Amino acid sequence: MKLLVTHHAPDIDAITSVWLLKRFDSQQYADAKILFVDAGKKLTVVVREEHSVSEQDVTHVDTGEGEFDHHQADRGMQRISAASLVYDDLIARHPELKDDWALQQVVEYVVIDDHFEDYFWPEASHERYLFTLRWILHGLEYTQLHDDDSQTAFGMKCLDGIYASLKERKRAMEVMDEGIEFSTKWGKGIGLLTSNQAVLRYAQMKGFNLVIQKDPRQGNIRIKAAPLPEIDLTPLHEAIVKKDTKGSWFFHKGRHMVLNGSQKISQKPSPLSLEEVIEIAKNII
Repeated sequence: MKLLVTHHAPDIDAITSVWLLKRFDSQQYADAKILFVDAGKKLTVVVREEHSVSEQDVTHVDTGEGEFDHHQADRGMQRISAASLVYDDLIARHPELKDDWALQQVVEYVVIDDHFEDYFWPEASHERYLFTLRWILHGLEYTQLHDDDSQTAFGMKCLDGIYASLKERKRAMEVMDEGIEFSTKWGKGIGLLTSNQAVLRYAQMKGFNLVIQKDPRQGNIRIKAAPLPEIDLTPLHEAIVKKDTKGSWFFHKGRHMVLNGSQKISQKPSPLSLEEVIEIAKNII
């Protein structure tokens, strides 16, 4: 059995270090037990003997001034963190991870957080940042709902979700290169043939005021407009339901969404092609 050791009240750097080893070096660490020590300390020989493990079966992260700690005097001014040290070791042993863009983003965020580089973010004091993982973990330290184990488990679960979202974002970025661009009176529009669930919002963030997505597997179509008050998709919805008598459509009361299926509701997919819906949009709006 292996032991993973980090400090009490684990922060995002400590939790991410543990997560990296458990998720991406699972052959060695998937079943490793996590133990906690005072910050800067190492596991005592007594505790190690209680768990019947040798010294080489114990890995310290973000504590103990070892391989995966960055609090030593010679490392203090370097732009590194415990997580980045673990990551460097992982890609040295598993070179295929080097091209994992989503994993790179996770580690880079932890380095930014650990060096307080969010100081340079736009509107750095805005309350929106309290919704990020750093501040969620920080807030939980005051709720008395979490101990070290549950805090680590919660943080790792969040990282699983963040990593999955980043993977989905990467695929959305790639899908955008294959989109069909068109013009509307409200600005740029784009049509996308993809099952990717992140692409609608990402396309809007990239400046497209109207996004049409056709799922090639399910056949469903989703149309969303930027949340601008001057946009009203009522004419588009009316034109589509006149053309399509087989698919079931939902028109959101906010007048910015025309949906033919989503994860929240079961609807009959539309037989209309992506190109047909784009043509309707171009003629109507």
